[in-house]
Amino acid sequence: MPAKMEYSGSDVADAIKTACQKLNVAQEQLDIEIVSTGSAGIFGLGRRKAKILVALKDASDDEATTAQPARPAREPKPARREKPAPAADAPPRREPAKPLSAEAVTAIQNDLLRLLELMELPATIEAEQKDGKLRIHVNGGEHIEQIIGPAGQTLDSIQYLLRKMAGKKMTERVQITLDAGDFREARVSELEETATRLADEVKETGRTKSIPSLNPAERRVVHMLLQNDTAIRSRSVGDGLYKKVLIYLPGKGRKRTGKGPRKPRQNEQEQ
Repeated sequence: MPAKMEYSGSDVADAIKTACQKLNVAQEQLDIEIVSTGSAGIFGLGRRKAKILVALKDASDDEATTAQPARPAREPKPARREKPAPAADAPPRREPAKPLSAEAVTAIQNDLLRLLELMELPATIEAEQKDGKLRIHVNGGEHIEQIIGPAGQTLDSIQYLLRKMAGKKMTERVQITLDAGDFREARVSELEETATRLADEVKETGRTKSIPSLNPAERRVVHMLLQNDTAIRSRSVGDGLYKKVLIYLPGKGRKRTGKGPRKPRQNEQEQ
């Protein structure tokens, strides 16, 4: 078996690109094993790079396969469709959250203002309870971009800390959604556009596509958008809060052993 070499990058795609450049080969010529998908950390701390192990595919494997005696042809099994799996990242069924008291809402707002003050990002906030959730909107003025952070990760981190702080203080279940500017609405539109475009590319080329570093709410947006498209599948992979979503053809969610992508036939069913 060829020796495996380790490569790293900001995400799995970057690590694979590095390996291809170092070895001067196409991705299809590599046997790839994902060791770690990496992690963005919280507030930029604890960031970890993605790691993969790669080995050049041995052409002799194909020759050895063709040298084996031909086996009698078997009757093809009738095509069957896989039962639809539950949507990935779907929240567990729980009793609807009860409205919080005015005192509880005030305490959560004060915690958020204190967090922003410690970050030296003063802001004003507005809160409302709707559909069992406490929705808080941050008006950060000149600091709005810093509060949101790259791809909304700073905003997600503040939301995570605020939920943990509220959970420690209160006996009732607390559901908090934090937004700043028009980020959440714009992000949903961006994700839906990206997921639709990648799904079309997967159908056309047969190649698996991915959207990296999505939080649970963002992953649900992608899965919900694609769940009724029977031509493709989606699933989350990775560890930690941020995971990537793979978009792939039925039967193509796992590593292939062939030499390259196969263009799907029209109306092809799962085997």
